[in-house]
Amino acid sequence: MNKVKGLTNQEVQEQMRLGHVNISPKPLVKTHRQIFCEHIFTLFNAYNFVIACALIYVQAWSSLFFVLIVTMNTIIHIYQDIRSRQMVARLNLIISPKTKVLREEQIYEIDNEDIVLHDVVLFETGQQISADSVVLDTPIEVDESLLTGEADPVFKDVGDHLLSGSFVVSGACHARVEHVGIDNYATKIANEARKRKPVISDLVVTFKKVTRLTSMLVLPISICLIYQALGIRNETLTSTIVNTSTALLGMLPIGLVLLTSVSLATSVVRLGKRKVLVQEMFSIETLSHVDVLCLDKTGTLTQGKMKVQDVYTFENQWHDQFMNIMNSFVKGSLDNNATFLTMKDYFQGEAPYSPLRRISFSSARKWSALELEKVGTIIVGAPEIILPDLILPLSIESAKQQGARILLVARHFDFDSFQDNMEQSTALGLIVISDPLREDAKETIQFFKENDVDVKIISGDHPVTVSALAKQAGIENAQKYIDASTLTTPKELEDAIMNYHVIGRASPSQKHEMILCLQKHKQKVAMTGDGVNDVLALKDADVSIAMGSGSDAAKQISQFVVINGELSTMVDVVKEGRLDINNVTRSASMYYLKTIYTILISMTCIVLNMPYPFIPFQMTLLDNFVEGFPSFMILFEKNISKQKESIGRYTLRYSFPNAIAIVLCVIALKLLAPVLSLSLNQVFTILYYTTAILSIHMIYRIYSPINLYRTVVLIIDIIAFVLVSYITYDLLQLAPINMQLFQYILIVLIFGLMISTCISQIVIRYLNTHPQD
Repeated sequence: MNKVKGLTNQEVQEQMRLGHVNISPKPLVKTHRQIFCEHIFTLFNAYNFVIACALIYVQAWSSLFFVLIVTMNTIIHIYQDIRSRQMVARLNLIISPKTKVLREEQIYEIDNEDIVLHDVVLFETGQQISADSVVLDTPIEVDESLLTGEADPVFKDVGDHLLSGSFVVSGACHARVEHVGIDNYATKIANEARKRKPVISDLVVTFKKVTRLTSMLVLPISICLIYQALGIRNETLTSTIVNTSTALLGMLPIGLVLLTSVSLATSVVRLGKRKVLVQEMFSIETLSHVDVLCLDKTGTLTQGKMKVQDVYTFENQWHDQFMNIMNSFVKGSLDNNATFLTMKDYFQGEAPYSPLRRISFSSARKWSALELEKVGTIIVGAPEIILPDLILPLSIESAKQQGARILLVARHFDFDSFQDNMEQSTALGLIVISDPLREDAKETIQFFKENDVDVKIISGDHPVTVSALAKQAGIENAQKYIDASTLTTPKELEDAIMNYHVIGRASPSQKHEMILCLQKHKQKVAMTGDGVNDVLALKDADVSIAMGSGSDAAKQISQFVVINGELSTMVDVVKEGRLDINNVTRSASMYYLKTIYTILISMTCIVLNMPYPFIPFQMTLLDNFVEGFPSFMILFEKNISKQKESIGRYTLRYSFPNAIAIVLCVIALKLLAPVLSLSLNQVFTILYYTTAILSIHMIYRIYSPINLYRTVVLIIDIIAFVLVSYITYDLLQLAPINMQLFQYILIVLIFGLMISTCISQIVIRYLNTHPQD
């Protein structure tokens, strides 16, 4: 084989002087300025700023307390975002892709950004092409699916061009860099190679719908309220602005947006401390909905610490030369997968036979081949693929039954024709490779079984080997397995993934199709993997998790990278996702209660030609004791159960009944006020206390079933609300409480509770008869 020469240090320095360095102009993370602008200049803050300016203009100082809350929320959000992004940046450095370059006739591993034009690089299986290059010596196969959308591997011969952003599927080669930096293909198409499939977040979809609705209503409602107050009722400018501002503030669920973002950002930091890189924040939410977890065997279920356990040689003319043949094979091969590296550690002796031509290992082929001078073509791979009729010795069969991987070494007389008549090969020997089960595997699998996650093992190894290890790990029905190489139709493939928990001899394309089959059956699928053969499946899974020791391809496409490679860390990831979604879902009902009744009361006020019944300071207290404190305290409960309802259905179940009850109380009091001789201030006082208690009643429903902790939280919440209301009574602008007013509050409250209970029963009946998809 032709000897490849790289650049000298002097040539490298000259390329650097000319600026021909592989530096992408696109920043990897947001700057502090971008983060500040992102959180300060928002639609919510714009609304709040306009409202605050209007209140300052009329000198309604007591109504400006909400500005402090909004300011603190923004500061906390900025701090949390900066902290989480710093964590992501640090973890990105840990897994930052490296490239091997040939300089001064020595191989060096450098950062991708340090590559210069005309550098000679060594691309190996699983590695991402870091710069547009030309193949110099050995044919390889690459996956260009992230660039072209085509899933089939592309064969690249000597002289062919390699596109940055693609991945080496099989083989290894030296290549000369022809483009760097902004001239690279991937950079020219907006860095598509680094983009993962966007996460569809239920939270984001729901929040956008609510934001869009409230944004559409804010302007017309505010115009109507101001017109009626000034033009019809002839109220003062001060009271008009105060009442209108209160209505507008109530429509904006500011705290919920903050709570969600901060909650997810905090999870990014917590997972970062456990050596998990979160590359897509909202994938934490998606993870909480996962129904099926698909695991690879090697490096995921097992430790990835392979070693040659035994070598068996067959009696033939090459028996005495077996070690020399294997020494020459591993020295002449360019494969770098875990199995090959294990053999390389074992076969380190003299290599007397020179390599002539090679075919690198492929997960689809299950073998690699090398033509050795004076020997012939040596094939190493799965016995059932190379020589299907070969009967394994009892000792080898026993090792396979215990979970060991078996490789066959065979010789063929002709390199050009061996793929067409491989069955004419001569078996030279068998290599037994062991890879022990991870110590935390059984405990991790048990957690998923107990938490409504179906675990399936999909591997390219022999199904007997996979089944043995799956049984040790506690996989359900592990003894019932299927060989994917026998599946010939899409229907057979679908039946296999739906009915089996252990699948062996799966090709990369089959893994991909199995993920799509599960999704077709409405299953949320999480996929873990570490090799280039997992990339297709990882790309289309709902949640993709790569092991830190895996290939660049797997880490680049995945939403999570478990840097420490520990299987039990995935339990932390799932727990974090469920904790977040449960907290946000319960809190959403508390926040949306105010949004619903504010919009409906505003419309009611327009219809009945009455001022909005609350002032900003009253709404601030209600926010703190209905939304803030209860939703914050519930965060301390570690609820990791699988979410049963969407955020919309949860809000309908808990927020809607109490919101309607509050609105009906407003209407009833407005209509009965003249009959009961109640002043407008007394009506608003009754509504303030009724709204507060009906809101706390909703908290009670959300907290059910009540335990000691939740009881204490509710008691503290009620006592604190009463005390603060008493201390700030003048600022609340409420009428004095007498026995008659107390009785009216009690009557209206009973009416509201009855309405809430009736509507709640109707809603529950509706939800039970209309299950979510």
